[in-house]
Amino acid sequence: MSAWSSWLSSRPFEWQFRAPPAGVENVRHQLLALLDDCEGFEVDRLRWRLHMAERAQELWLLRDALFQVVSSQHCQSLAMQRMEGVVPAFRQVLPAHLVGRV
Repeated sequence: MSAWSSWLSSRPFEWQFRAPPAGVENVRHQLLALLDDCEGFEVDRLRWRLHMAERAQELWLLRDALFQVVSSQHCQSLAMQRMEGVVPAFRQVLPAHLVGRV
């Protein structure tokens, strides 16, 4: 036990808060806007996940969930139209080889 307590005292924990990379907030706001006319538990859960994402890659991976929510509350063509509308924002914050596979 003394080895454990000495290890804990020798390595102080430091909080490191970092601002999201440039452009991520713009993409986040655009994705949240896609859900403005949607409601329900899944929508609230998805909004929370969008707020918690720290990097553009995390937001990119939430596209499928966004599509599912919008298409379930409206229609697939509207969901596709909305998703295509945010692709230019992703092109500003992600490498081209990722965004090219939309």
